[in-house]
Amino acid sequence: MAVEETKKKKEKPKIDIFRAWCKACGICVAFCPTGALAKDEAGYPYVKDIDKCTNCGWCEIRCPDFAITVESKAKDKKKGEERVGEKEPKGEEEIS
Repeated sequence: MAVEETKKKKEKPKIDIFRAWCKACGICVAFCPTGALAKDEAGYPYVKDIDKCTNCGWCEIRCPDFAITVESKAKDKKKGEERVGEKEPKGEEEIS
């Protein structure tokens, strides 16, 4: 089993930084636990090492301007699986 796990290729996330929305506060860089993000000369974040990203989402959660998003195929698959079993919300039930 351990051999199979090591053969699995880690899917790299897609990190989008919307520079027009970013105010270069550095919060995303500060909260990145692995150092995948860094600041450029102007103070704006960029992906320094995508291989270090663990898809934790701290940068996205903490960004006050919603200027960064983290996506991965694994997350998309998981969301799809969750939706399969969801039930539609029920209306108000009569109480007798």
